[in-house]
Amino acid sequence: MRKLLTVLFILILSYSLFAQQQMDLTIEEAVELAVTNNRNYLISKEEVKQYKHRLRQNMGFLPQVTLGGTRILDEKLMEIEIPPFFPGGEPTTATLDFTKNYEFNFQVVQPVFTGGKIIYSYKNAGLDLKIAREKHKNARAEVILNIKKVFFNILVMKELLKAHEEALSLAETNYKNIKENYDLGMVSKYDLLRAELAAAGIKPNILSVKKLLALSHLNLKFMTGIDENVEVDLTGELKYDKHRLDLAKLVQGALLNRSEILQMKMELKKAANLLKIAYGQFLPDISLIGRFSYRSDLLNFRGNNWDDYYTINLGINFPIFTGFKRSAQVGEIKVMRKILDLGFRELNDGTKLQVQNFYMTIKEEYENIQAGLKNMETAKEGVRIAELTYKEGLVSILELNSSYNALTMARVNFSQAVYNYNIALAQLEKISGIKL
Repeated sequence: MRKLLTVLFILILSYSLFAQQQMDLTIEEAVELAVTNNRNYLISKEEVKQYKHRLRQNMGFLPQVTLGGTRILDEKLMEIEIPPFFPGGEPTTATLDFTKNYEFNFQVVQPVFTGGKIIYSYKNAGLDLKIAREKHKNARAEVILNIKKVFFNILVMKELLKAHEEALSLAETNYKNIKENYDLGMVSKYDLLRAELAAAGIKPNILSVKKLLALSHLNLKFMTGIDENVEVDLTGELKYDKHRLDLAKLVQGALLNRSEILQMKMELKKAANLLKIAYGQFLPDISLIGRFSYRSDLLNFRGNNWDDYYTINLGINFPIFTGFKRSAQVGEIKVMRKILDLGFRELNDGTKLQVQNFYMTIKEEYENIQAGLKNMETAKEGVRIAELTYKEGLVSILELNSSYNALTMARVNFSQAVYNYNIALAQLEKISGIKL
């Protein structure tokens, strides 16, 4: 029922998106649309189906049943020579036909012992299916993380654009005031040129941010499957609530829940099964073979002209020498297991390092956010003081422009710190599997 409601929600949301030319989009809606339309996620979903079929292909422990039929088109009959019945007579020849023209057979082959080759092949197929499901789960997590990155990036770009536009407004207002004073002969031409240059220097930054913002919107539309002609307005804000994080718990969660580690564990199990399969090549294969036949000279199913036969055999296949192929396979798999084991240890160490990195980044960026709030407040007060002192002739135009730049830089640094904080949280949540 829950899945049905989710599908209906996505369908209704998708219809509403394409039916309108402007829309509001929350991060939750963006995630649902991206999961539905992301090609990598859809490919991983199809791979799960593929490995389900492959699992069925490895059910070699079940009996194999075949039905066949033959029709003799031409044959050479056996001839025997019959000696004469009286002395001096000529021997005669006779032909014997021991075969029937029509034969239908029903054969059942049941493996009894294969040295573990069949059962461990089946187990590996099951592990392949589990790996495919884990990749499918990880693909969803990757989509969510990428959507968050784009979503948060757009929110940051909007704040940066706002900061640069406010800086331009201040610079243009300052230029207007200086020009009025210049016309009255109260300021120098140098101050007028510096004020004009300060305003002109902000415009390229605004164009650059607008370009990046447009590209980010386009990327978001591609990821979510929204038509590029639809205007999207993101609803939401970058939060920076303080989180109480337990580093030991996060590291433990990452070692237990990280998708790459889970996949590597299953690869190690597969390698162990492959080694057992390779050792099984040194053992014989034993099967029970039951064959039931019906033969007749006439293709007539209504008559009573069909003879039935059956045989039940015990088949043994024991390869004696295969040109060192089996021992080479064992050696290769042992080396592969060592490589996987080293890779697994490396992945564990790297995971611990990544968790610690994200943990420290979150703490660092939170402090940067707090400092950024103070810096913005200080920069605003600096602009106010610089404007007053410039009017009194106590500071130069360079110091006034520097105060404007300091305010813009404080806003940019604050927005960047908020973005880094949220992205580090999202990455830590993905790698540890713990909801933060």
